[in-house]
Amino acid sequence: MEWLLWTGAIIIGLILLITSGDRLSDKIVEVARKAGVSTLVISIVLISLATTLPELLTSAIASYHELTGMALGNVLGSIFANIALILGLAAMIRPLKATRAAYENSLVMLVSIALVIVLSIDGTLSRFDGLILLGGYVLYLRWLLKKHAREEAEGHETGKATLIDYAILLALGLILVLGARMVVYGGKNIAEAMGISDFVIGATIVAIGTSLPEMTNALYGAIRERGTISIGNVIGADIMNAFVVLGVAALIRPLQTGASVITIILVLAVMIPMVLSLRRTHGLGRPIGAYFLFLYALYLYLMFAGYEL
Repeated sequence: MEWLLWTGAIIIGLILLITSGDRLSDKIVEVARKAGVSTLVISIVLISLATTLPELLTSAIASYHELTGMALGNVLGSIFANIALILGLAAMIRPLKATRAAYENSLVMLVSIALVIVLSIDGTLSRFDGLILLGGYVLYLRWLLKKHAREEAEGHETGKATLIDYAILLALGLILVLGARMVVYGGKNIAEAMGISDFVIGATIVAIGTSLPEMTNALYGAIRERGTISIGNVIGADIMNAFVVLGVAALIRPLQTGASVITIILVLAVMIPMVLSLRRTHGLGRPIGAYFLFLYALYLYLMFAGYEL
């Protein structure tokens, strides 16, 4: 009976992800055009907030229950999965094109993880470090809204987006979150029943599961030839993970960071080439997508081979 419940949760969760992901991608473009706001800004701020809720809730709860390793691992694993797995798959489906604004925001993404590394030099993310990370996100939002709020919107009518439009946008994002939570619930229990360790579960099933909203949105963006949405959503989610999710988790309880060196190296190994590709080609092609997927496969191999990442 329990296996039936867990399997059903995965199936229903995937259905929610697939159906709402299609509509969400359309709604992003619709609201952007109505409000005269950049598609990139909407995907980075509003949708990234909705789709990052699984990571935020998971890491906050883990930190509260003194599972600080899980809290940190979930964030770093999600950041890595967002680029290596999600953008890797999206770029293989169709080469992704983006604007210069995507490159500029990718620099902020790189700065956010660099700040995490600097604050972690002493082996701990303290509560004060958490405040610094949250402050970094506030400064980023001020810069983003001031610089990009009217970019890519010229030629569109403005001022016609309603509260209902924004409510639908948030509702679709929350449906994505619900679907992801159901997949994580079912997958986690099945893995535990099969005797897989908590460490492997947290670094694979939980990290991938909490990234499913970003994956669904990014893949639909690739299929619909909306590379700005695919890339913008991942950049926004990773910035929010580094600044907000880690910031909140560290505020709740200081996080020990000593055992995450290899994972951080892998994150940089995908993040730096991504930034360079966005600068040179204003997009991500199939070669870099294949490179991302190779690194993610290597990551999974190291995990299941018993290496402490």
